[in-house]
Amino acid sequence: MKRVGHIAICLVAGALFSFAASAVEAVHIHGVVQAFDGSTLTIKTDSGRTTLVAIEPQTRIVRSRMMTLSALKAGDYVATLSMQDAKGNLHVQSVRILESPVSAAGEGQYKLDSNPSRIVTNGTVSAVAPAANTLSLTFHGASSDGTSPCTGRAPPGGSGCMGNVDLLIARGVPIISVMNGDTSLFLPGAVISVTATSDAANLLTASGISVERDGKPAQ
Repeated sequence: MKRVGHIAICLVAGALFSFAASAVEAVHIHGVVQAFDGSTLTIKTDSGRTTLVAIEPQTRIVRSRMMTLSALKAGDYVATLSMQDAKGNLHVQSVRILESPVSAAGEGQYKLDSNPSRIVTNGTVSAVAPAANTLSLTFHGASSDGTSPCTGRAPPGGSGCMGNVDLLIARGVPIISVMNGDTSLFLPGAVISVTATSDAANLLTASGISVERDGKPAQ
């Protein structure tokens, strides 16, 4: 189960920090913090190597936690990815609990740009039914003529339509809480997933870091 959780968090981290690959190829590192001096992280990777990664002011830091469906509550803002079956039902593949709509790629319901067979639904939890394995969301979408369901990305300024959807979520689907963090999380023993870029001298600079397990302050 721990292995599944680690893979799920790594996938979420990759989605959050994929912008790093837009200009140069990204390097992904998973391991344990050994030290942080205020500008450089020393990481013992899963392979046993010691790696140094530079931290910049623009490095995005988040705190990721595996959650259960029953932990979700009305009012939580989530980003979901689903597959649609032949009957039109949406089967959730992943859920991210975010701090606010600003954290999401875009509120609404629409096909994933990189894979049109996947449906993105980003919105606010209206109901949770763990026994029935369902999650109900409301969301802002594109303008609607009133005769068709509200879908599409929410336009800026709060205009557009209001939609709602019931999602089917099977046991074992990863549900991950993603909250903003800072360098105070870089304590020895913290388990982290890093997306970094490498320069001509092979020096690594982190574009995004997901902290999966807290470290412990020095005694």
